Amino acid sequence: MKKRHSVPVLLDVAHHAGVGAATVSRVINGGQNVSRKTLAAVQKAIDELGYHPSEAARSLKGARTKTIGLIVPSVADPFFAVTAAAVQEVARAHGTLVLLASSDNLPERESEHMVTLIQRRVDGLILAPSDAADADLLKHAGFPVVCFDRPFPGDAASTVLSDNHGGAKMATEHLLRSGCKRVLCLAGDSKLFTSQRRVRGYRDVVKAAGLPYIAELEVNDLEGVRDVLRRHLSGREKIDGIFCIKNALTIHAYKVLREMGVSIPGKVSLLGFDDFDLADTLEPPITVVRQPVVSIATKAAEMLFEAMATHRERRHTVTVNVELVVRGSCREAPSASRKSSAKKR
Repeated sequence: MKKRHSVPVLLDVAHHAGVGAATVSRVINGGQNVSRKTLAAVQKAIDELGYHPSEAARSLKGARTKTIGLIVPSVADPFFAVTAAAVQEVARAHGTLVLLASSDNLPERESEHMVTLIQRRVDGLILAPSDAADADLLKHAGFPVVCFDRPFPGDAASTVLSDNHGGAKMATEHLLRSGCKRVLCLAGDSKLFTSQRRVRGYRDVVKAAGLPYIAELEVNDLEGVRDVLRRHLSGREKIDGIFCIKNALTIHAYKVLREMGVSIPGKVSLLGFDDFDLADTLEPPITVVRQPVVSIATKAAEMLFEAMATHRERRHTVTVNVELVVRGSCREAPSASRKSSAKKR
């Protein structure tokens, strides 16, 4: 049984009335574009539940609150922690406070946070949406929204993205140049936009090269990585390269390879999408595709404040380039090795 909030919130009213949260929000704010039948059902639910919308928030309709919302999947993820700091810097320059919330990539929790921000009358929202985000709620939010890292379903808002497909192609091509013939792609959260684009980039390169497509698409923790690598490093057809689509998987893969006594890059080359703090201090240092995280977050925040200032939302997508940072976890390309040997002679 779903646990009810001790104090009723907007979502409770929506469930009780059998309507969406956006409909309840419209009723609270004047009932525009709501039928009489629906209006009566929502008002009845409000009375029966004893719901009291924030009068302070309602009185601010049409006025600035000098606050914006930021919803990310996880504040523990280094990518989103850096994002939050960068957004806060832009907001501070505009005299605005950032209200931060974590969705854990759960659409229901994401909707709850969005409803809370609507009730608090934030001036705008920056969002890394889940794969099943509520488009109706976004449509009736009443403030500008800018997405980053992944688009809102249906491209319902402006978005700032990394070149996920191009970065994955760059990574896979580097592994092939280093001599790899059997590259494993470690991926998780297969429904996410970023995962899909990165896996597609890997797939396009290995297929074009006539090499096997070896992908594990639902690996999300250390135990999962351990099971997968033990399987792919036993038997006759062993992998000789690993492409991890996010930094958590790169860290897990590095740890498991060390546990197994597998030489990096002697036996297996390792390359990850997204840089992380210790990547250049490990032995060997890890080759990565680096995203310009601060630039992505700053651009998203600037786009939001522009929309808030002009009262116009021009829906468009900005794609930011990524870069390959070559360190020591991939074997040298055969041609490079031969040149090095020739110089020594």
